[in-house]
Amino acid sequence: MSDGLLVSLLVLAVLLGVGSAAFLVMRSPSFWSDLAKEIASKAWPQIKQVLTKRMTPEEEAEMRREQRAGRGDEWLRKWHRRKS
Repeated sequence: MSDGLLVSLLVLAVLLGVGSAAFLVMRSPSFWSDLAKEIASKAWPQIKQVLTKRMTPEEEAEMRREQRAGRGDEWLRKWHRRKS
C-alpha cells in the first residue's frame, strides 16, 4: 500500500470516530456530562496528588548537589520512583 492511501485511511478512521462520538454526545448529552463529572470526581484526588507532589528542603538540597555533579536526571528518576 502506498503512504498516501494509508494516510487517507487513517484520516477517514479518525473523522469517523469523531463523528460517532459527536453523535453519541448529541443523542444524550446529560449522560455524557454526568459521566465526565463522575470520572473527574473519582480521578481528582490522584491527579491532585501528582500535581502537588513536593520535595522536602533536604531532598531539594540533595537534588541540587546531584545536578551540579551532573547526575540530576538520574536522581530525579529515582525520586519519582520512591514517591509513587
